[in-house]
Amino acid sequence: MTPGPRIARVQIQWSENGAVPARAFPSLAAADAALAAAFAARPKSDSGGYSKTAFEVVWTDGERHEGRADVRAVDVRTAPEAGGILRQHLRIVATWFRDKSDTASWWSPEERARYKAWGAELLRRLDAEPALGAPRNLHHIPEDHLLPIGTTSDDLTLTLLPDPIGAVAEMEAHFAAIRPPVDGWSRPGRPFPRTTNRDVRYATNWLSLALAADMSRLRNVTGQPHGILWDRWRKIVEYVRVHLAPDADEPYRENETFWTHHVPYLAQQISIALHGAGAGPRNSAAAERVQWKIRYRGPRGGEHVTHHLAPDYLTALQSAAFSLGFWPEVQSVHRLDGDTWRAA
Repeated sequence: MTPGPRIARVQIQWSENGAVPARAFPSLAAADAALAAAFAARPKSDSGGYSKTAFEVVWTDGERHEGRADVRAVDVRTAPEAGGILRQHLRIVATWFRDKSDTASWWSPEERARYKAWGAELLRRLDAEPALGAPRNLHHIPEDHLLPIGTTSDDLTLTLLPDPIGAVAEMEAHFAAIRPPVDGWSRPGRPFPRTTNRDVRYATNWLSLALAADMSRLRNVTGQPHGILWDRWRKIVEYVRVHLAPDADEPYRENETFWTHHVPYLAQQISIALHGAGAGPRNSAAAERVQWKIRYRGPRGGEHVTHHLAPDYLTALQSAAFSLGFWPEVQSVHRLDGDTWRAA
């Protein structure tokens, strides 16, 4: 049986709780783990009130659900049994859509039918997701040897879809959070994580497994075999194989090539296969550089603000990390829209 769509990422857009990180997570479980930690660090009072937290869930088939969880103290207490703060909120919303849409007089008959159907579908998708405490895809990926091209795994749900450029950016952000970012010679101002040979083996295997799983999905969406993707990725894997050193904990000697050329190239080629050259929301704005304002907590607890001109949030965050010398604990992110700073 063909597996159904799984969550590609969960984007926390903003929150009134300053401890909540405004960034993307690879799973619902990972997002809920971060929310649990944030609300434990800065709890709400039992006397009332709530912290508005905006989010968006994106599935591998491109389906999206955008919402806002108004998190109260009681929600934090009941969330563990329900599987997490977001999962609890989504299940309540989905159940209401499924069972109560018929009574919503402010919607048209077509809207009531659409929300009712989405409620049932959202519940089905939530049931397919790993629960809090059981994050997927964080193990079973070899880091001591490179996998042969075309290797698949039935027990992992890895994907670069529906947004390959976003997916590899999130993977890079994961390593940048644990490896000091450094600036390179080929693209000044574009820092990359100082990953080890073990890290690069893991990242390469992650991408190989994800690509293997996505090939059939790409063919179903586009009607094309896309064998050229295999050929190009095979050459990159062979390049990695040649340049890996025996010491797993030493920095990979071709880090800059891997993060600024090989990984973005694969994502770009998959994006072109999906949308065509120059298409897609990220590609069309790739060259645009806008002003970002990042408020963060420093290693000694103080709060600071940095400004960066960058095409996207991740690049701005990487620039902040490079200029500061450490990966910032982000408190809020704003993007300059005309003359107005708007929460990103």
